[in-house]
Amino acid sequence: MAREVLPTVLRREPGLVIVDKPPGVLAVPAPGRSGPTMTDLVARVLGERVFAVHRLDEETTGAMVFALDEATKVALEDMFRAHTIERDYLALLSSAPSPPAGRIDGPLAVDAGGVVRVVRSGGQRAVTHYVTLGRREKCCLVHCRLETGRRNQIRAHMAALGCPLAGDRKYGFRPRAGESFSRVMLHSWRLRLVHPATGSPIEVTVAPTEPELAP
Repeated sequence: MAREVLPTVLRREPGLVIVDKPPGVLAVPAPGRSGPTMTDLVARVLGERVFAVHRLDEETTGAMVFALDEATKVALEDMFRAHTIERDYLALLSSAPSPPAGRIDGPLAVDAGGVVRVVRSGGQRAVTHYVTLGRREKCCLVHCRLETGRRNQIRAHMAALGCPLAGDRKYGFRPRAGESFSRVMLHSWRLRLVHPATGSPIEVTVAPTEPELAP
């Protein structure tokens, strides 16, 4: 059995906490899955109840915020719905995107196989801004900023560009000679928000552990 890795607290403020999420942990319970979730692990670290307001995919690492009381939970959920929390990610792509920087406005919907895809009509509005940071061997590192926050948004948008994330077999990545990735290479790099109660600005940046994701 793999050793359980507890999240590191990056910053704590009245009513909320931001932690560094390790890979391989679900944010919240999912049907047919067992084992502790991020909500469980953060509660264990703090010794108190926490509330999930922010979702990261199971294999995604990095900054993740939790509420510590009901009032802050409601306020943060409203902020996420209004897209007033800035979320910056580092993504390692299987190839260089063209153009090297841009804005992807592609609505998303779940296909018949249960995978989130860009669709021509219908779906949920989804907007991602991206900038290429440089080559990493056969891959390419990009900085992504979410204007919206849909499930699998970065993964689906980059796959639609023809550049699936390294390690993301669900969205079409196939390793080439010499390539081996233990997870989908996506990292929640920076969160910026205004505290819903105090009005104070909060910014947290957390470096990825993998050198391929280092900006």
